[in-house]
This record gives sequence, structure tokens and C-alpha cells, in this order.
Amino acid sequence: MTKKILLLPGDGIGAEVVDSAKAVLQALSTRFPDATYEFQEAPIGVAALKAGNDPLPETTIEAVKSSDGCLLGAVDEAALPKGTSALGRFRRRLQLYANVRPLRAYAGVACLCPDLDIVVVRENSEGMYSGTEYAVGTDAACAVRIITREGSRRIAKVAFELAASRRKRLTVVHKLGAFKMTDGLFLECVREVGKSYPGVALDPRNIDAAAMDLIQHPGQFDVILATNMFGDILSDEIAGLVGGLGLAASSVLGDKYGYFEPVHGSAPDIAGKGIANPMATILSAAMLVDHLGQKKAAAAIGEAVTSVLAAGKVRTPDLKGKSSTQDVTRAVIDQLMR
Repeated sequence: MTKKILLLPGDGIGAEVVDSAKAVLQALSTRFPDATYEFQEAPIGVAALKAGNDPLPETTIEAVKSSDGCLLGAVDEAALPKGTSALGRFRRRLQLYANVRPLRAYAGVACLCPDLDIVVVRENSEGMYSGTEYAVGTDAACAVRIITREGSRRIAKVAFELAASRRKRLTVVHKLGAFKMTDGLFLECVREVGKSYPGVALDPRNIDAAAMDLIQHPGQFDVILATNMFGDILSDEIAGLVGGLGLAASSVLGDKYGYFEPVHGSAPDIAGKGIANPMATILSAAMLVDHLGQKKAAAAIGEAVTSVLAAGKVRTPDLKGKSSTQDVTRAVIDQLMR
């Protein structure tokens, strides 16, 4: 049965890397008869604003709701007018609270930790990215860190379920000394949920210690659970251990809707040059395919990416190569078809 895939190219290199992932998904159907897709495109971010729309058009929200899966390229939030946003509103509007970021080392890619395999589960709807900011007079401004029992419990369940399916170890990071009430509530909820997962070892760890231990002893970690900003920062740190954000994929899910995206941003400095690394978006597309229940097709994409990276012949400048975005895309498709 053909699945409806919504493409949100967004800004900067978004269109380039989404086109690459689309080409890979189109190639899948020749090998996997059940992996056939009908594509639709919608605007978001600066691209939507330039077309005379809100950065998050209502038509885009409706398109997400009517699709079977959604792939996002990038949104240049920094370029949006003050007081406007796209991604934060997108997540809150559809209650997309679980940001899952798998990060692993690949053979053939120079990295600091060749055996690293960690998944960061990041609460994605509240915390320091709650979207609540206001001015205090003319010389101060305030951002509100919101932590709720409901938000903490539901993201904890996602993390425990994932840890139970892996190595049965969950590290939850916090800054309890500074955030006694908010992180206190978060940890309380995580421990409550943990009672239903006696087989998973829970390791509460201060964010400062976790950041250092990820550099010195990354093998200690399996699944990391974090509030919004902490998870954002730690996952970028881990990406640096395995070769960079060009290899970092993610899912952003709620109970009904979701989307898949590379962790990197819109990279306006290289937009249009044809050198953006499409691997993170291709891997995000693999996560989307897996989410649709097409497990073998998703695994085939992952294996193709792994083989191309291991061969070391085709890679973009961020991975010390000279290949173009299209070179990498063709190499992945060629490997996929073997």
C-alpha cells in the first residue's frame, strides 16, 4: 500500500538534503514492493514567510495530519522575525514531545570513540524551550523553564521502553542544585515511571558530570534521558564524538503525529553549494520508514549508508572529503540496489 510522505524542505540546505532522501526513498520501491510512496511538499520557516505565509502555515499543519510520515529538512529559526517561531510552535501544536536521537560511530569515519552507540531521549515540548519569554522593563528579559508532571512522565516512559529494548541502562541527567523545583519534579516522575521497569538500571547524573563523562568514559552510556535544553546540548556533544552533525538523525514524535529530521541546522553558509552532507537526512528517512513498519526496507537504507561510509571513497567536506551532495546520494542508492 502506497504511503503518503510529506516533505518540508524548509530553509538553507534543507531542500538539498530532503531531495537526497526523497531519491533514496524512491529507489527503495524497486527492491521492496511494499515501500512505495506518494510525495507531497509544504512550506515552513523562512521559506513560508517569503511566500507570504506565516512561518508555520495552517495548511502545513493539516498536511502533516493527513500524511503517513513527514520528513523535515531544516528551519532557520534565527532568521525569523523577533517574536515568531516555527519549530517550537510546530511541536507544541501537535504535542510532539519525544525527540529521539540515535548516535553511533561508523567504520571508516574518523571519530573519538569507535564503539559509541548512544540514544538521547529529549523532552521536546517544555523546559527552557517552552516558548515563554517576556521583557522585564527595558533592561532585562526572562525565559520560563516549564516542567510538568504529565510531560515528565510521558517522556520517561519513552526512555524506559527504549532502554528495556537495548542494554537496560538509563541515565537521566539533571541540575538539581540549581533547579531544585523543576528538576526535582522531573526526577520524581522518572523514578515513579521506573518502578514499572525493574529490569532497567536507572542512573541519575548531574549534567556537568555527564558532559565530562561522555568525553572521558562514553562507554558508560546507553540511553540518556534529558529535559529539552540539556538533551539538545548533549546530543550535539555526542555527535562531535562520532564525526559530526552530518551523521545525526532524529525523530520527533507525539501520540498521534510526528516528523523526522537531521539534527543539523539550515547551514546558510553552504546552502546552494552542493556540498551539504545528506547522510543525516537519509538516516532520518530510514527512521521514518521503520516507523511505518517497513523494517527490512529501513534496515537496507542503514546498511547502504554504513557501507558507503566504510568504503571511504565518497564523502562530503564535513567528513574530510571532496564529494558533492549528489555524489553521496548516488553512492547510497547504488549500494542500496546491490
